[in-house]
Amino acid sequence: MVRRMLVRLMVPAALLLALPAAAAAAAPVQQDEYTMILSPAAGAVTPGATTATLVTFKAPRYLRDTRVHLSATGLPGGVAVKFYPPTPRIGAASVMTLTAAATTLPAQSAVTVTAITFPSDPIGTSTTFDLTINGG
Repeated sequence: MVRRMLVRLMVPAALLLALPAAAAAAAPVQQDEYTMILSPAAGAVTPGATTATLVTFKAPRYLRDTRVHLSATGLPGGVAVKFYPPTPRIGAASVMTLTAAATTLPAQSAVTVTAITFPSDPIGTSTTFDLTINGG
């Protein structure tokens, strides 16, 4: 009988000890496991024109060849962004082009460029591109 009681006490204690390890294993992957580099990190464009920057990545070996989806936020009105290719592999590169419409007003903006790995276990990183729209 004492033995049964000890077993009953030991099993829940063992489960409690295992929970933190299981929770840690199930925790999401930490952000910024890789970094994105914009070269150059700033640019200027006049209305009706385009500027471009090269997007590359610095990453550990296990992330090499992983595809990322690129996006940009914080664009001034009248500015469009495109990535070539839009889903590059880490270890490769993409070109980000920013095109200002002819009617775009002069402005300065910090454009946030974000990369998210896919299709599973998304890991993200972001950096800033300083964009200046010159007077037309």
